[in-house]
Amino acid sequence: MVALADSLEIDKFIACGYSMGSLVAQLIWRRHPDRVSALVLGATSRNFLGSPTERLISSLSPAFTLAARANPFLRSLHADVFGTGYLNNIDAETRKYVRAEMSFTSMSTVAAALVAVAEFTSHTWIGDVDIPVSVLVTTRDSVVPLGRQMKLADAIPHGTIVTVEGDHGVFVESPKRFAQKIVEACQAVKPAPPEGRRVLPWRPS
Repeated sequence: MVALADSLEIDKFIACGYSMGSLVAQLIWRRHPDRVSALVLGATSRNFLGSPTERLISSLSPAFTLAARANPFLRSLHADVFGTGYLNNIDAETRKYVRAEMSFTSMSTVAAALVAVAEFTSHTWIGDVDIPVSVLVTTRDSVVPLGRQMKLADAIPHGTIVTVEGDHGVFVESPKRFAQKIVEACQAVKPAPPEGRRVLPWRPS
């Protein structure tokens, strides 16, 4: 992400992430604090080792990653084999599009991502973040429970909480509402404009 900013000649930027992307955003600040002007962390936590299921996934993922790379059958599977519950709440055309997008990701890549998520923790340093932060909380999240999201928010005393009603797949179920909340979270942490300059708020169409 920092290399992309370099190529676009962007000095500082808001690191905005959702779910696993919020772990990436946290790491961007950790590794490149001089490049990040603010953080927007959506539907996420300080780590994903709190429940027995998460600890089990953590222990099994490395072995599954190796198996998925070596086994032709597993290597041929894609992420669309997951029975993601939120896909049941969307129309058939959108569901088809989402599954087509998921089919571009192999199960071995998914397993490697699970390993990376399991190894991530920011609980010892997230409180040191010294830039504006918005925490976008999904209020009915069945993947990252509300309590876990609030623990992240509580660990950043100066953070702003923005709530969006919905499950972890709210960006698929209600994309317009989700986009509005993302914009709201970004507006809450953007730098103030220079005095005398009037900036109109941007709204998604």
